[in-house]
Amino acid sequence: MSGLYEVLSWLIYTLAAVMMLAMIAAAILTGLALRFVAGFLRELGDGHEEDDTQHAQDSPRTPTVGVGSSVI
Repeated sequence: MSGLYEVLSWLIYTLAAVMMLAMIAAAILTGLALRFVAGFLRELGDGHEEDDTQHAQDSPRTPTVGVGSSVI
């Protein structure tokens, strides 16, 4: 009977170790996926800000005199 308990305990320990490794791998993969999504959303936000600054550049400005040109 003692042998049966020993085999069952090793089986349970092995199962627990496999489950812990699977949870660690799942946590790492989830972290990488969240990092990828955060980077994607950050790029999306940067693109939106660039559009805003581009519209500001399209607004009318006062003319400037270029180098080498004369003002009459």
